[in-house]
Amino acid sequence: MSTHDDSSRTLNLLGRLASTLAVGVGAVGSILLVSATVKAVAHVDRTDSALADLSHDIADGHASIRGDLTTPGSSADAALVTFEKAVEGRMARLRTLNSLIAQQEDASIWTQPLQGNMDVQHIEDEWRAYVAAAAITPTVAAKELAMRLRMFDLHARKLMLTVADVRDSAAVARARALFAAQGMVALSSGFAALLIAYLIWYPVFGGGRHEDATPLERLAGGH
Repeated sequence: MSTHDDSSRTLNLLGRLASTLAVGVGAVGSILLVSATVKAVAHVDRTDSALADLSHDIADGHASIRGDLTTPGSSADAALVTFEKAVEGRMARLRTLNSLIAQQEDASIWTQPLQGNMDVQHIEDEWRAYVAAAAITPTVAAKELAMRLRMFDLHARKLMLTVADVRDSAAVARARALFAAQGMVALSSGFAALLIAYLIWYPVFGGGRHEDATPLERLAGGH
């Protein structure tokens, strides 16, 4: 066997090992990235669920508070306290979920619409404005009550729209993350299939030709 044949086989072996290693590393990296993305999607789903619960709490709480405000001799204090406790519990849950999403750094590019505390802070700001409006409304003169109630309703609507906007961001983040995960799975599967085909068929159609050739054919071919 010539030195040229030995070198060719060595290079071929090294090339196959390098290809196997590259695809293996890529596959492991894809698995880790897909895992992080799937976890982020789960946190986004829980965030959307918490936002849906918060939206229901706001709608129910506003109806109760407004009913008390429009009933002569009634006080909305009890309903307002109940509302604040319910919303504070939801907000605490959202802060926790927001922190969990932020920890999935590998998937941050897909969950960017929900990154940071800005969305949670925005909801909290609108919630505080709503509570302040609820506290002021009963103190106005009777002739101004109708106008104050309309303003109060506008605060409630703005709060619910703010929550809806964050839910839209959650939907976008979830769709992007799922699309990315599916793409990475398909890409890694494609590379794995190519590697398997290379490892199986190259010796048949490529490497085997030198071994099957006779000494005379090798000499004639310059090998």
